[in-house]
Amino acid sequence: MTYDPTSPNGLQSPKDQVTQVRTNFAQFASILAINHTGFNLTNQGDHEAVVLNNQSVDPGVTQDLDVIYCKNATSNLGTQPQIFLQIPKFLPTELDPTNAINAPMQLTYNQVNVAGPVFQSFLPGGYLFYFGTVSALGTVTLSPAPTKILMAIANSNNLTGGSAPAPFDVQTRITSNSTFVISSALATGIFTFTWMAIASA
Repeated sequence: MTYDPTSPNGLQSPKDQVTQVRTNFAQFASILAINHTGFNLTNQGDHEAVVLNNQSVDPGVTQDLDVIYCKNATSNLGTQPQIFLQIPKFLPTELDPTNAINAPMQLTYNQVNVAGPVFQSFLPGGYLFYFGTVSALGTVTLSPAPTKILMAIANSNNLTGGSAPAPFDVQTRITSNSTFVISSALATGIFTFTWMAIASA
């Protein structure tokens, strides 16, 4: 016999289920160990992992619940399985007549860059968040390369000289899907600038 998660069955007498109960008991530790802490360990039986099978289509929400699932998402780096969330449709309402759909929202991205000098993480919705510091004006190249830069801003870390010091003026200009330029009319030497950018994965 093999493990049966529906046994013992409360509708049958225990005397009629002895063989299946013994089989379940003998196999329980190996069955449970797949996504749980093993027996005779601290926190025995606790969940250790959740397995989300990759879905080919969005499952949809028909009840008052949220759906978390795995589905392939396309980015500039190719197609990777990502975690998605779909919530019930909550509009239109009396205050907002917009007929908004409950479109799936991408929650994860398969790469995070914590090594620098270009740091990168992700935002819900399939967006990437980049930030860093540069020691001179010029081009910043985002890595991993996004599909499209949506916005880039920079801030001067230094002040002008004189009796009324102020931060240097600073501008950014997006030049490609993965690069933007930081420029300043007053900062002519080596000065540091902190920057951030948001892009589509």
